[in-house]
Amino acid sequence: MITWMQKNKKYLVVTIWISVIAFVGAGFVGWGAYDLNNNRATSVATVGHRNISVQELQQKYNQIYDYYSNIFDGQFTQEKAEEIGLENIAMQAVIQDNLLLNFADDIGLSVSDEDVLKYIVADPSFQTDGAFNKNLYYDVLRRARINPNDYEKNLKRQILMDKINFILKTTATQKDIELMNAAFFMQDRVAVEIIKSDKNEITVNENELKQLWENNKNNYMTDTLYGLQTLYIESNNIDVNATELTAYYNDNKDKYKDSDDKIIAFENAKEQVLKDYSLEKNKTQALEKYIAVKKGEISTDSEIYVTENNATFDMQEIKEANLGETIKPFIYQNGYLITKIKSITPPQPMSFEAAREQVLEIYKFDKSKEILESKTKAALANFKGKDIGFISRDLNQTIDGLEIHEAQAFVSQLLESPNKKGYIVLDDKAVIYEILEQKLLTNDINNNYKQLVEQNIANLKNSELMQDLTNELQKRYVVKEYIKR
Repeated sequence: MITWMQKNKKYLVVTIWISVIAFVGAGFVGWGAYDLNNNRATSVATVGHRNISVQELQQKYNQIYDYYSNIFDGQFTQEKAEEIGLENIAMQAVIQDNLLLNFADDIGLSVSDEDVLKYIVADPSFQTDGAFNKNLYYDVLRRARINPNDYEKNLKRQILMDKINFILKTTATQKDIELMNAAFFMQDRVAVEIIKSDKNEITVNENELKQLWENNKNNYMTDTLYGLQTLYIESNNIDVNATELTAYYNDNKDKYKDSDDKIIAFENAKEQVLKDYSLEKNKTQALEKYIAVKKGEISTDSEIYVTENNATFDMQEIKEANLGETIKPFIYQNGYLITKIKSITPPQPMSFEAAREQVLEIYKFDKSKEILESKTKAALANFKGKDIGFISRDLNQTIDGLEIHEAQAFVSQLLESPNKKGYIVLDDKAVIYEILEQKLLTNDINNNYKQLVEQNIANLKNSELMQDLTNELQKRYVVKEYIKR
């Protein structure tokens, strides 16, 4: 078994580079409040008779972080990790690992020092000209700031994980493959007729339209309306010499780029630079007036009513503010705007007249479906479709009267339908069909998909097996967590 793992060691997770990620990748994560009683001071949890250390959890976190980083092409950030709850994902993963490790212990699996030595000796990271180099081994670990004892302990745990996974691993049987082929590679010879909806067939009944609004009036709400008292401070152009303006440009040149993301030359950007420089210099005056407005020493001179959808400035701070609060000045047009929240009118149901156009869209959509269904059922009773030959799931062409995406949607639903004859609605079209004949794809075509089919079946079976086993092991081994999450 250790020979198999050496040949397939790309599946082994704990390598020195995973440990290095802790320094160059995700960074160290704070794991919340600890229960520091007795020997739990160095553990984040216990599963059965195994303790989960902070280091083990951190390694799992970094491993998963690196996985997501690869998926997102290096764009995965710590903020995104927090957003998806990566800490919880790592904790659940490391608990599942230790459930399996407890099971491995109980069924008599073990890892000897010889197993660990064989793996280390076979690792190219520790070889010179194809031969194990003991000095290189210690040097690589030293540079990665990893204690050899810790590395070998982690490696022993991971080898045991791979042994249990190897034992539990199942493959696709011939029966599985036949069933999958029948499900995914069946060909149907089909006759079809396409029925289209016509908006001109829709007659609007105002009473029905009003009743639709009445039944759903809470779906048609006004936007929150903010009454704002405002004071606009126009930015005056500053009398500035070329040296000052050039210095400001040099400090902020990344702001001045063209559509190709190239920095615009000073002479071409000079007008905008002067405007920005003036705004920067007038900021102090705007802040002084903001404080005066807040204290009631000066008054606002205008009043506006805005919603999030019609405002010509960013509403985020205003949405988060309380009634009567004064918002710090923000850049608006060619100056600064100070706003004070005078009123906040929450959303209210629209009147029928205000909501009519929105209701009309839903009404026409529903009526169009009704008419289409009625026409389709009438045509189905006297169906004489066009034979379009054999189709399968991998259809990559149009069907006369359907766009390619519509054809693919039709085929997908057809092959999942138990009915020999019927119809499938696709937005503003319906396809009446009759299955004339069925057959499996030829062996040559099946062979093109054989490896993919076998891999998908094996993945599905292994995933289900692992989930079922984990559920059972959770009943057998007590799990105690010592951190809050």
